[in-house]
Parts: sequence; structure tokens; C-alpha cells
Amino acid sequence: MSLLFSPLSEGILEGPFKPHPRSVFIMLHSGQEVSGLEESIDEVVCKCAVRMKHSIKKASRQSGTKDYLEKIIQLIRGCGFGVAIFSEFTPAATLANIFFEIGLCSVLGKPVVLVKSARAKPPSDFVRTEWITFEEGNRKRLAHDLEKAITSIHDLADYYENLGDLALEADEVDLELAFERYRQAVLIAGKSAARRKIKKILTKLVEETSYVLPASTSRLRRSIKEFDKLLPRI
Repeated sequence: MSLLFSPLSEGILEGPFKPHPRSVFIMLHSGQEVSGLEESIDEVVCKCAVRMKHSIKKASRQSGTKDYLEKIIQLIRGCGFGVAIFSEFTPAATLANIFFEIGLCSVLGKPVVLVKSARAKPPSDFVRTEWITFEEGNRKRLAHDLEKAITSIHDLADYYENLGDLALEADEVDLELAFERYRQAVLIAGKSAARRKIKKILTKLVEETSYVLPASTSRLRRSIKEFDKLLPRI
């Protein structure tokens, strides 16, 4: 797998993070002067996610004294997917932050559901992107569209687990790729089968070090141990 580099230190983005299976990272304007329109969208999004058995993660709700960007990165790493919300009332500075966070989600392999008000104009690079559009007052339609989008993301968890299986069954076994795919399946949908397969990868690493380059063996073993240790117990 390609290495990821931290936008904070420019070093390799590695080390432990707190996994939050079946959680969604919400990206939206917060603090003072939040429009009623955005509050309505956020309320529907959160209720829909909780109804579908997902917990809600927002950077503004998480305590801590570390760098705020580091907090966001760690939250995104631990979540299954994200939902970005904006309207025509979202300040330009906040809109820039939201789309930066969307970029982080993409780099970290997290699906993102994009939700905007009917009058909001997306940035030019996103004009062909598929959106969920909220017509003010039609909360029922928004909830319906969100449920379909989240269900599609759940289907991705099955897909990622299958990709992990393929990586293990290949002529040249790729344990690192298998772990990454199983981890995505766990974070998106909390799949217990994928959790068990991650443990099997660790066993293979102990028994058979020829599956990966020696230089990366200890890093992969450490990543798997950290992820398994920090996972909430079922």
C-alpha cells in the first residue's frame, strides 16, 4: 500500500488512532451564526444516522488540547465515513474548511455523503459530483435520500471485505492490502467477520514473514496490534 503523509508534520501518517466502528464524521459550520437551514439539515442527518445504528462524531464536540487539525485527522481515521453539509449561508472560510476535510476523507479512504441546500452552489471542481439536495421544508425526502446513501455505503463494507479475501487468496499474498480492506469493512459497518480475519492476518505475520518485505513487517504487525487493541469490544 502507498504511504500516507501527514499535512501537519509531512512525515508518514502512522501510529495508533481510536477506531469508532459504525460512526460518521459530520462536516458543517459550527459555533455562532449557524443558519436555521443548516441546523435543519444537520438534525435530519444525525437522526437518520442514529436510526441506522451509527454514532455521530463532530470535531467541535471532541475535547482535547492538541492541534485542532490533528484532532480532525484522528477523528476521520477512526470513522467509517463522512457527511458534509453546507448551504448558501455557510461562510466562505467554513466552506473552505469543509472541502479540505472532504479531501482528507478521500485520501484516507473514507466515503463521503455530500448534502447541500437547493440554492447552494458547489465549488467548480465539484459541479459534476453527485449530491443530496435539501429542499427547505422537505425533511422527509432528505431522510429518504440519506437512508439510500448510507445503505450504499454499507454495501461498500461487503465489497471491501471481498477485496480483502482476494488479497489473501492471490498467488502473491498481500497482507497489507488485506488488512486495509478489512479495516475499512470494520469501520464502516462493524463487520465481525472482518475483525476475525484481521486477527488471522496477525497470525500469518508471526508464522510467515515472507508475505511482506522485512522492512514493512514490523510496521504492519504493529498497526494491526494497535487497531485490534483499541477496537471497542463486541
